[in-house]
Amino acid sequence: MEINGRPYRDGGDLARMRELLVVGKVAGIPASYMHPGELHWMTYYPPDEEANRRDIRVWEPGAGGDELAAWAIYCSLEETFDLFVHPSLHGTAEHAAIMGEYVRWAEGRAREAGLDHLSPFWVLDYDVVMDGLLKAHGFVAMEGPPGPLFARSLQGNLPPVELPEGFTVQGVHGVEDGRRYASVTHGAFRPHEDWEVYWARYARFMTSPVYDGECHLFVRAPDGRGAAVCSIWYDEVNRIGLFEPVATHPDFQRRGLGKAVMAEGMRRLQAGGMRKAILGTDPSNEPAKALYRAMGFHVESDFVFYRKEL
Repeated sequence: MEINGRPYRDGGDLARMRELLVVGKVAGIPASYMHPGELHWMTYYPPDEEANRRDIRVWEPGAGGDELAAWAIYCSLEETFDLFVHPSLHGTAEHAAIMGEYVRWAEGRAREAGLDHLSPFWVLDYDVVMDGLLKAHGFVAMEGPPGPLFARSLQGNLPPVELPEGFTVQGVHGVEDGRRYASVTHGAFRPHEDWEVYWARYARFMTSPVYDGECHLFVRAPDGRGAAVCSIWYDEVNRIGLFEPVATHPDFQRRGLGKAVMAEGMRRLQAGGMRKAILGTDPSNEPAKALYRAMGFHVESDFVFYRKEL
């Protein structure tokens, strides 16, 4: 089969990229596919088609068709590179050929970005094909604990939404709510980044076509501040919901607010027809892992971290 690689063009490519992820998950083969919500987060936070054309490459059959053969992405926020192939090509000679082109493209893009290494993120421990391909191209599996991918069923009873007096949980209903949401993730994840720059990026994200305020939940404190947040994403075909991100502002930790906002998120995912929820976290983040276990999640599989020096 003739397969041709080219740079990303437009939203039509993005729709086909999403479809490849969904079809890959439907196939049920031991291959790594990110949740479509992760793709939306990477390509619209903030919306920037020029960046997408720099940071995404796609492969399509030479004869054309509606489905992509593969696509690759550089996530500048995390400085990671990932490749996803159509399930029909997993483990084939075509997969190996695409991998070679992907590594050459990724090396060039990494150097343009001032990086001295390549680090894929979305490789799960059961994907022995990707493990072999990465090692064949000079990647090394990193030592240390793997990153857990947590999952839990959304069928049956869910944890109750329990809040201290005066606290409420809701979706984002306008710009001021967006500021409250962003203030939590800024305080939890990037407290040293300039707030106005951070807020401007989130405000642009709110204007994107994938932003639905009812999927970006936050706990509102009695004084009006944002206290804890989570965002939920839907895969309607596989009926899997994703939490990305989950955070509690340092000023409001240890009050059960992370549990409350996640419980509301699970309630909404269940109402939307999702049967399972997933989320990932840093292997060293013990408080996050404890929270997820308390909410009924278990480790379904692990991310394996690889690195190639340039």
